[in-house]
Amino acid sequence: MTVLVRALIAVCVLIVALGTKAVAGEYDTFDLEVTHPIGGVWNEYANPGEDYPQSLDVRAWGTLDGYDASLEYHRNVYLTQSAGPGSLTRYATLTGGYATVTPFLARDTEFEARVMRRIRHHPLAVGISALATSNNYPYPRLHGVGVGIAKLPDWTGPHVALFGSAFFYPAASGSLGPVHATFSILRSEAGFRFRPTGWPVYLVGGYQNEIRSGRHLAGDVRLNRSDPFVGLGARI
Repeated sequence: MTVLVRALIAVCVLIVALGTKAVAGEYDTFDLEVTHPIGGVWNEYANPGEDYPQSLDVRAWGTLDGYDASLEYHRNVYLTQSAGPGSLTRYATLTGGYATVTPFLARDTEFEARVMRRIRHHPLAVGISALATSNNYPYPRLHGVGVGIAKLPDWTGPHVALFGSAFFYPAASGSLGPVHATFSILRSEAGFRFRPTGWPVYLVGGYQNEIRSGRHLAGDVRLNRSDPFVGLGARI
């Protein structure tokens, strides 16, 4: 928990430093982005699990009368090799101890919805969010509510828009059989948009990070997702 809180504070300070020095520029009414993660996942099943081509992000952004909303679908697909290439997959169980299985293609999926309110004339916003996760291995599906801050992707010039955010979920929880598990989750990102003047299509790229830490579990269960990403977006 201490690491998560410190990381959240550091990211929030960076976002505020970027946003409070700027006057908000032009906002797109609605955008759709499709990007590909090119990083990896560190968890009890992989160290690391490098993203496969099936990994994908789809995000819709919208703004109206000082409010902003986004809906994101995120998918990581990776081969589980907890001790490097060619190794078996050894992982901590929720009830304590370890188990070993042959490597398999893991899939982590997340849906996140955010509603944010812009702060006066700055490109900063604060808001609430909801998160739902799923996977294809024996860890629970999680659901949680979070809060966070964002530097919105406003076009302060004709070509470039910068954005960033940090959202914290203090108690995302779920059950797997008789075991009920709770995780604290910190999701953060920073990125850019680039478009030639007047084009409705733009290049988007950046970096996402997610830290999950199990709370009061017998096993040392955690996840760290580190994802540079690149893709295309369109103003609709």
